[in-house]
Amino acid sequence: MASESIEERFKNHQDQIQKRTVEAYRGQVSPAERMVRRSRLDFKVGEPGGNVAVPMPAVNRGRGDQRNILGVIVSRDLDNGQYKIAVKSDVLKGQYSRKQFDLCPQRLLIEDDINQDTAVSLRAVIAQSVCGDQEFTRCNCSGLKKCSTNRCNSFKTKVKCNSRCHGSVTCANKCSLLNNRRVSS
Repeated sequence: MASESIEERFKNHQDQIQKRTVEAYRGQVSPAERMVRRSRLDFKVGEPGGNVAVPMPAVNRGRGDQRNILGVIVSRDLDNGQYKIAVKSDVLKGQYSRKQFDLCPQRLLIEDDINQDTAVSLRAVIAQSVCGDQEFTRCNCSGLKKCSTNRCNSFKTKVKCNSRCHGSVTCANKCSLLNNRRVSS
């Protein structure tokens, strides 16, 4: 009898473990399903051709750079909900989940405005920014003609001099405040 009671207790114990395992699994699945439903309501589905704003990481962004980059949804993978996004210059490498970008209500870019020939990382797109990288370029030239030769850092990198270079002193490479952008090569 003692051996039967041990076997029965063991079987009973195994049944209790199995029952609690199933309850624990249900307890995890239920909140996960609620989170997925809530995120589907919060993050509406993006359609191909729709405009999006992709946030740029603060570590890679310069002080004068924009916080988001404008893009267009090129395609959407229906199986896993991943999106392929293209910016004006190239298609971004990898795929983005819906949480990684914001939908734009206006159509500022159309698919004809973007180049879909090459794929590039988001970090490479940030490197092509207005300010260059994380720092503003300074030349520290003092004379009028120095900013029109390759001795000037700004002239050499094809960036217009700004107020941080040499204040209010005019130079040949200085532009107005509105046109203080990198010269396209």
